[in-house]
Amino acid sequence: MLFVASILVSSGFLAFPPNVEVGALSAVVVDSKDRIYVLHRGPQALLAFDRKGRFVRAWGEGLFKVAHGLRVDRNGDIWTTDNGNHILRKFSPDGKLLLSVEGKFRSPDDIVFARDGTAYVADTGNGRIVHMSAGGEILGSWGKKGKGEGEFATAHALAIDGRDRIYVADRGNHRVQVFEPSGKFVAAWSGFGNPFGLLVAGEELIVSDGDAHRMTHLSLTDGRILSQWGDPASLKLPHLMSMDSRRRLYVAEVNGKRVQIFRRP
Repeated sequence: MLFVASILVSSGFLAFPPNVEVGALSAVVVDSKDRIYVLHRGPQALLAFDRKGRFVRAWGEGLFKVAHGLRVDRNGDIWTTDNGNHILRKFSPDGKLLLSVEGKFRSPDDIVFARDGTAYVADTGNGRIVHMSAGGEILGSWGKKGKGEGEFATAHALAIDGRDRIYVADRGNHRVQVFEPSGKFVAAWSGFGNPFGLLVAGEELIVSDGDAHRMTHLSLTDGRILSQWGDPASLKLPHLMSMDSRRRLYVAEVNGKRVQIFRRP
């Protein structure tokens, strides 16, 4: 489905329960059943909501040092990155810890999943992208710290398209780099600001810029800017994002400690 670029409008915020202490909002993800999960830097780092936005459960107390990335794999399991403890964790939808991957990464920031079930991890502290099996074994990697092609200031966020091309938010170098699944460099796109979060939506790449408090829609074909919207009054450091089956965009706002929901007018 083609997601037509436009200036999106807010349809409100995800309602957090009053008894949950919410910290800086790092990530939000919506699964195939439109269940919503939130990762934040409060005591109970993971929050689950049903498809209508009603709170279901909280968990993860004492597990995280710096909660960062949050994704759902093709089986519906929930993956998190902890760039303070250098750990990836996989949970079942009901909050059971299924797998921890330790000792292989330094400050991992994000993770995305290919069609074959393998994963790509933004191993930010090591300046590389890691190709990983579903069980946590490293299959390959590419990249290093720097400013050249295939080099990263901060590999802060990832996105993946239907051809398994990998998009890397090279925060600090003010660009998005594009790679084939093998790690072969394809392109570098810039001119829109400093990328914090990425999301493939149809034939577009949505980019959040936490410095400018702004969202940009890029063409997946050539990286052209299709639209930009947002400002410090409407967005408070937009970070990682997700989209539901109704094409509503959920944005985690770090400084706002909130998840804002946007739709097309």
